[in-house]
Formats: sequence, structure tokens, C-alpha cells
Amino acid sequence: MYKNLIKSYAMKMTNEDVIEYGKKEGVNVTVEEASLFVDTVKANVDYILDGHAQEVLKSIKGKVSIEAYEKLEELLNKYQKYID
Repeated sequence: MYKNLIKSYAMKMTNEDVIEYGKKEGVNVTVEEASLFVDTVKANVDYILDGHAQEVLKSIKGKVSIEAYEKLEELLNKYQKYID
């Protein structure tokens, strides 16, 4: 049930959504980081939902700020239960 909802949201996600959510979480996300994140999620959404979220997250390590990566890792750990 959650997977379909998450996939639907992910496919509609925009750079602006990511930037605004980052602000809410206290992280400054650049347009480039947001674009990388959105593109990566959309291209890999089924793979992510099949249990490979950590692997996909690691693929962008070094391409985003340490602050953004650590927040993504924290959020993934928090919400992992909904995609497993």
C-alpha cells in the first residue's frame, strides 16, 4: 500500500519540493543537489522500493554536500520501514 503512494509522490516531486523540504529540515539544498536527487529518485524509484534505497543513496555521495547527504541518510533510516 505505501509503495504505490510513495511511487506516486516520487514521480510528481520537483526540485522546489526538495529545496523547501530541506529548509524545513534545516538543510540548505542547492538547485543542483535538488535536481540530482529528483532525477536519481525518479530514475530508480522501483529499485528503491524493492529494497535498494541505501545503494541508491550511496550513489550520490560526494555529489551533494555532506550536510545534505547526512540528512538524506537520517531521513532514509527514519522512513525505511515504509519502503521495506
